[in-house]
Order: sequence, then structure tokens, then C-alpha cells
Amino acid sequence: MKWLRRLSIYFKINGIILVMLLLISLFMGFIMTKTATHLIEDQMEKRGAELASYLGVLSSNDILLDDHYALFDRVNKTKQNTDDVRYIIISDSAGRVLAHTFENSLPKGLPAGVTMQPPVLLSSDTNSAISSYQVTKYNSNEGLIREIVMPIENGAIGYVRVGMSEKGTEQIMNKRMKDFIVLIFLVGVFAAAGATYLAFVIISPLRSLTQAAEQIRRGNFQVYADIPHQDEVGQLSKVFNDMAQSLREKQLENNRLLEDLRTKEVLRAELIKKLFSVQEEERKRLSRELHDETGQLLASLLAYMKLLLSKLVEEEQKQVLFAARNVAMDALGGLRKIAVELRPPVLDDLGLPAAMKRYIQTFSEQQGLAVHFSVLEDNVVIGSEVSLALYRILQESLTNIAKHAQASQVYVTLDVSENQVTMVIKDDGLGIGTRTVQSAYYKNRVGIYGMRERAEMLGGSLSIESGKEGGTTVVVILPKFLG
Repeated sequence: MKWLRRLSIYFKINGIILVMLLLISLFMGFIMTKTATHLIEDQMEKRGAELASYLGVLSSNDILLDDHYALFDRVNKTKQNTDDVRYIIISDSAGRVLAHTFENSLPKGLPAGVTMQPPVLLSSDTNSAISSYQVTKYNSNEGLIREIVMPIENGAIGYVRVGMSEKGTEQIMNKRMKDFIVLIFLVGVFAAAGATYLAFVIISPLRSLTQAAEQIRRGNFQVYADIPHQDEVGQLSKVFNDMAQSLREKQLENNRLLEDLRTKEVLRAELIKKLFSVQEEERKRLSRELHDETGQLLASLLAYMKLLLSKLVEEEQKQVLFAARNVAMDALGGLRKIAVELRPPVLDDLGLPAAMKRYIQTFSEQQGLAVHFSVLEDNVVIGSEVSLALYRILQESLTNIAKHAQASQVYVTLDVSENQVTMVIKDDGLGIGTRTVQSAYYKNRVGIYGMRERAEMLGGSLSIESGKEGGTTVVVILPKFLG
């Protein structure tokens, strides 16, 4: 019945009205047919009984006088004057046929004699000339025949048998049925027209509401349902228009808030971009100062210590100064390491692949973690801002792996195409859940949040995924050159 659910209300209303009309017509036709048939049959029996009684009164003397000619003439004239009488038979009290209207012999299926059953009262009046008769139905070779047997003087003189054919009744019923079918057809046409109009009156405003709702679903909140009715549909349209007005107001408010949000987002992006720029400039300045000034001071201090070592004579003093010189050398090495991490010169001098390779080598040695790096081309040209962002994201990712992942193997891949750069960092550690990533993002944790902000600020994307069996994959996609 799924097809019935998909039908329009228009067809459902028309279908229901027409089906109900058909059922009522069939029921009324059945009742009328039964009633008319019963009435016609009853009238036929009464007319046959009256005719038989009339013939019995007229024929009693002829039967007693054995005047067969008068009987024959009377029954034939009576049959000719009565359309629905198939035959008339007059017999004596012994059942012998004295006169009949058949040209040759009786139709097959009709008994030649008379067998009286309990009488059927035609009238409750005891003084009536017609007191009792018998009705019997026979299926003959000429069709159904209803025979009325009327005794003459209670059968003492004889019997009159009148056979009433039902062909006339069938013709009358067929004609009435044809008239009834035509009438039902005309009523059905008018009912279909009325159902169509009724369905149109009901469906038309609903279609208007549906079209208006479809426009709202598509984002057009300026739609208005113009339905002037005061009924339930009109009230529904009023509620719909109020809802549309509220949606229009909400849309205006949302547009204003969205515009404010976009403005703030632009400002935020500019601030973050300036923040990163200032941060990198500050790192670059600190790196230069540490390398040029503090490094030079430590180098000068080491030179003085070397000179003092050559002047000292006592071995104990030499040992103390030599230890101090080693401390200064370690400080100088750490200082240079910090300066390189703040702003690796190789990034500006040799490019991103070389800087990444050197950083990975140093990181692997310090952390005792196997980091594998692969790149298709070493000599590729990438924008400075993009190179710096990828380098910082690599630093942050490897730091997070060393702190939290408990990984033993890390694979770093750099793929440079014509228009974009893709960096993939994959480890075999514990993995990181989606909720952890979202929590870190919404809590503004510096690591993951900073990596994503760097990528999005340059028009790229950063995704973090964990495998079902552990491990984390960081995929960074950035344009090769900015605007």
C-alpha cells in the first residue's frame, strides 16, 4: 500500500467519494432489484390467481357439460389478451387435461397432472371468490415458468392451471437496470465534478502553503502565503506567515551577526598573522643577538681563558681554569643550539628540505627516536612564509610525539607539486583521539591550535587522524606560494 501513501490528497478525496458512491449505488441497486423483483412476482402471482379464478367460475358449467370447444375457445382468447401468460390448462377433478393453449404438447419440465400442496391464501376475506391457490416454479425448456393452480369448487369440478412466463419480468427488470445504470453514471459524473471542485478548494491553499514552505526551505524568507480563507487553513496560513516573519527577522539578525563575526575573524586572522610575524622577527632578532653578541662574548672569554692557561704555572690552578673553560664551551654550544632553533640559518640559505633533514637528524640523535625523512626533490623553491610554517609545524609535531606518543618509528614525507606542498608526519605510537584534538582546539592549547592556525592563516589545512590500531597521522597541505 505504499503507492496509496504517495498519492496526492486530490486523488484520495476523489477516490473516496467515487468509491463511496459506487458502494452506495451497488447497495441501493441490490435492494431496489430485490424489492422490485419481489413486488413484480407478487403482482404476477395475484394476477395469475385472479385470472385462474375468473376462468374457473366461467368454465365450471362447461366442464360439467363436457363442452371442450367452449373451454378451448375461452382459454385461447384469454391467453391472447394477456401478454405475460405462457399457457392455460383446464383439467377435470381427476387431472385429465380438457383444454389447453399449446399447439402441440406441453413444454419439457411441466407435469401433465396436478398435485395440490397446502393452499396459499390470497385474501383473508372468507367471502372472497378467490380463496386459495397453489404456486409452483418449473424450469422448462422455455425458461422459468411460475404456475398458479386454482381449484374449481375445491377441486370437485376441476383445476385451472395458469403458467406465467418471467420473460416479461426479466425485460422489465433489465430495462429498469439500464435506466438505473445510466442514472448512476450521471450521478457519478456530477459527483466526480463535485469531488474535483471540493478537492480543488481544499488542496489549492495547501499547495500554496507547500510552495511557500519549499521557498523557505531554500532560504527565501521573503515568501508570503496569501490565503484569504477564515477557516482552519486560513488560520494555518496566518500562523505560517507569522513564522515566516519571525524567520525574516532572525535572518536579518543572523546576517548582522555573521557580518560582525566575519569582520572579527578577519581582524583575528590579521592579528594572528602579525603575532606570528612579530614572533618570528623576535626569534630572528634573539637568534642574531645570541649568535653575534652573547656568542662573541663567550668566544672572547674562551680566548682569555686559553691565554691564562698558557701563563699559569701551578697545575691545580690550571685544572680549575680548564674546568671553567669547559663550562664556557658548553654554554657557547648550547647558546648556538638555541640560536639555531630560534631561527635556523639553513632554512634561508639552503631551503626547506635541507633544514628539515638537519633538524630531524639532530632531533633523532637527542631523543633516541628513529625518524625517517623522504622528499622527491631536494632543490625545490617554496615561499618563505610557507617554508617557515611547515618547519614550525614539524618542530611542534615531533615534540608532541616525543612527549606523548611513546612511538619508536616516525615517518616524515614532503611532497611538492606544481601548486601546493603536502607534508605527512606519521608515527606508530599510542594515537590521539578525535575528542582530544577537539578539546585541545577549543581550549586553545598552544601546540595543536598553533599548528592549525599557521596552516589556515596561509590558506591551507591541517588534519590529525588516528588509526584503529594506534598511531597518529598529521597531514598539512599549503599553497606553494602565497597570492
